[in-house]
Amino acid sequence: MKKVQLILAILLLALGCKEGPKNSGAKEDIQTPQTEESNYIEVGKGPDALFLTPDKRYLYVANVEDTILSIVDTHSDEVIDRISGIRYPWGFTKLGTSNLVAVSGYDKQVALINFRDHSIVKQQSFSSTLGGIVSSSDGNMIFVIAIDLQKVLQLDTNSLEVINSYKTGKGPDGIGISKDDNRLYVTNTEDGSISIINIKTKKTLNIEKGGKPELIHASKDNTKLFISNFLNNEAYVLNTITDSITHVFEGLNGPEEVVLSEDEKRIYIVNFKNSKVYVYDATSYKKIPEEYPVGKSPIGFVEINNKKAYVSNYGDNSLAVINLK
Repeated sequence: MKKVQLILAILLLALGCKEGPKNSGAKEDIQTPQTEESNYIEVGKGPDALFLTPDKRYLYVANVEDTILSIVDTHSDEVIDRISGIRYPWGFTKLGTSNLVAVSGYDKQVALINFRDHSIVKQQSFSSTLGGIVSSSDGNMIFVIAIDLQKVLQLDTNSLEVINSYKTGKGPDGIGISKDDNRLYVTNTEDGSISIINIKTKKTLNIEKGGKPELIHASKDNTKLFISNFLNNEAYVLNTITDSITHVFEGLNGPEEVVLSEDEKRIYIVNFKNSKVYVYDATSYKKIPEEYPVGKSPIGFVEINNKKAYVSNYGDNSLAVINLK
């Protein structure tokens, strides 16, 4: 993500640990036009990753240049509350069938939140800045990127203590996991590679792609991972059964999140540079004519019931609400 390069300076100045923000963060400067297809919700500074509660009632927005999560009511499309105390929130992973979601904070923090009452139930600090986060299928293990250490930390969910670690490449960012919970997939932004790590043996296979691989999203059963490459203007479909890339999307414009629709019939790709969301058929991988213009420097994407979607606009501190065609 852009976050690694662009938030470090703000923490170097304030806390002695991050790189610089992507934008000034002045909410009053929002000038995203309302359109027939979308409207905009003002959120915190640097909105990025999104988490939709299983009942689809609430959307959590990780404001990575802030210390809050914005809570959006998906019925009224309004910010109804916020969760404070998350230090530069980065990513989310739901923990199995529980009512908990784990949040990684760039400023060396992992927090567990009960999304039924929006409360922090446990948190832990670490020695490294943290990035992407994922969990085992049963939710008993959490895997989080330790950027400074160039490692993945394996945490016990109950204690949030580190019980193992795995080496990555340089500039680790996004992370995914296989269907059988046996392998981790890590994007290395400085190496231009994707590491496939065997959790049991710690052996690593690297797929070299160049550019800047960043974000990872999974199909429901984790047999497919969708990976963006920001500098190559590409995105990949990686089969976790064969550990091979089965398709490459080309002609993108600074791709960020690549997300499979809920019914798994469409793929949505958020383009950071031209502020558009592209749509593809999930079977043929052919581009569908519809494109959705959103706000400035978009990153995150969540869809609800094939009817509407939310996109986090990092560059103007807003959330776009799209009426899907």
